Amino acid sequence: MYQSKKEVAIRGAQAEQGDTSVGKALGAKAAATFTVAAAGMTAGAANAAITVPPELLGVFTDLATAFGTLVAAGAVLFGVIRGTLALFKIASRVFSAAGA
Repeated sequence: MYQSKKEVAIRGAQAEQGDTSVGKALGAKAAATFTVAAAGMTAGAANAAITVPPELLGVFTDLATAFGTLVAAGAVLFGVIRGTLALFKIASRVFSAAGA
């Protein structure tokens, strides 16, 4: 039976793979735990207190307010357009049922 080069490569990769599954890194959980612990110890040892300047906080507050306004306006516009289309759809059904 003839096998293409692609099939041979796939079967070879599956044979080499053994018990490990694709996408799972061996020891990833231990490495992640170590990283989190090291980061926690670093912050604790440095006694790091994060301070944000009031000017920067004001800028981000203004940006959040503007973004919230844009999202609300988009939601209203979406509702208006969708509602109008729904009304036209209902009207077309009513008029088609009436034979107009």
